[in-house]
Amino acid sequence: TITVLLISCWENDKTTDALKLENTLVKDNKITEILKKKPVMYGKAESFDFNFLEEKEVKKFNITMIVMSADMTCTAEAKLCEEISSFIGGNKLVFSSSEEYALIEEESPEYRMMQKGTIEINDNTYGGTLYYNGKGNNEVVSFHGKLIFDLPSVKLLKGEPLIIEIKGKK
Repeated sequence: TITVLLISCWENDKTTDALKLENTLVKDNKITEILKKKPVMYGKAESFDFNFLEEKEVKKFNITMIVMSADMTCTAEAKLCEEISSFIGGNKLVFSSSEEYALIEEESPEYRMMQKGTIEINDNTYGGTLYYNGKGNNEVVSFHGKLIFDLPSVKLLKGEPLIIEIKGKK
C-alpha cells in the first residue's frame, strides 16, 4: 500500500516539473549537435510576449508567446521549401510556453537559454524547443533564437526536425 501511495504522489508531482527547470544548467551533447545544424527557414517575430526575470538590464527572460508570419525565407532545396510552404498554407506559426527557461551549457554561447513549448500551425499543435539569447531594458527587448520541432507531415524532412532561426524586437 505504501508503494502504491508513493507512486501516486510522484505522478501528481509532474505539474511542478516546469518550475524545477528554473536556472538549471542543461548539459546535453544532443543540444549542441542540434544547434550546430543550419536552419531550414529564417523569420522575424511579428510579435512576442515575455516575462522579465531581472529588473535593470534584461538578459534573462521567459518568452511566453511568439507569433511568426508564414512569410519566411527558406534556405533548403526548392522541393522541401515548397512542401513546407504548402503545409503552412500562408498561416501564422504561434509558439507558446508556460515554462521557466533553463540555461544551456557554456559550449553554446550563441543560445544561452531554452524553453519547451508548443507550436501551433493550421490548428495542429507540435511540441518544440526554443533556444535563444535576449537582451534589453525597460524600453526595448530583443531576442535571437532557433525554434526546433518535428513536423512529420512534411515528408521531405525525412524525420529531421524543422529548424527556424528567428529574431524579435519590441
